[in-house]
Amino acid sequence: MGKQSVFATQKLCVTVLLVALWLGQPLAGLAAENADLLLQSWTNAIRARDTDTLSRLLNSGFSQVNAASTKGKTALMVSAQAAEQGLSQALVDSGADVNARNQNGGTPLMHAAVSGDMTTVALLLASGAKVNVQAGNGWTALGLAAAKGRVSVVDQLLRSGANANLADVFGWTALIHAAEQKRLTVVQLLAAQPGIAIDARTADGATALHRAAAQGFLAVTQMLIDKGADPGITDNEGRTPLDYARAAGHPQLLEGLGG
Repeated sequence: MGKQSVFATQKLCVTVLLVALWLGQPLAGLAAENADLLLQSWTNAIRARDTDTLSRLLNSGFSQVNAASTKGKTALMVSAQAAEQGLSQALVDSGADVNARNQNGGTPLMHAAVSGDMTTVALLLASGAKVNVQAGNGWTALGLAAAKGRVSVVDQLLRSGANANLADVFGWTALIHAAEQKRLTVVQLLAAQPGIAIDARTADGATALHRAAAQGFLAVTQMLIDKGADPGITDNEGRTPLDYARAAGHPQLLEGLGG
């Protein structure tokens, strides 16, 4: 299909939608031949992250709420990441799949974790969202919230059974991500979890303490040591967190790391 044809189709989709809304006519009552156009309006809105259009379509009776973009993204994922609480609630009430997965394995809960919107996170969990699902790269909702510093979301996910020791494909756990991003309160929450793998290693053998030392994060480094992290642990090349601190030029960490 040429560019002009694509543009014409998209313009017709918008026209059908606007006419239907102007007439106050429920979408369910439109002629069957318009169904594909309305579906395309829905998926176009998903791709554009256009929550206003999604809301208008839904309010007008559009029922294919689990229709996804070509990349598998759903309206619920869009609304969750945009922290559109009303739209998220309406989608769930209309049967949106809270455990839908896009082509990368991402879920609505992961999108909500990124946004940090507690209301949407709570809605999804109460509606049956699975808390320990891993995307294709191994990321979890907890890992995303930890990396973003979403303290309340991290706390809620942990209370809902999130496994803090799940790692991505490179061996990074939520704790390592939090240490890398200087999320002190999140590090404190995770490090206090029963059974936490405080010295979990990445694929190259680095721990949360290695990463905090490399970044020069004094408070995070001290927090990890206070919670039992081993300052003498070595990576795959035999380097300790102290070696990381020295190499990165962070002399303020040397005393706490035994230098």
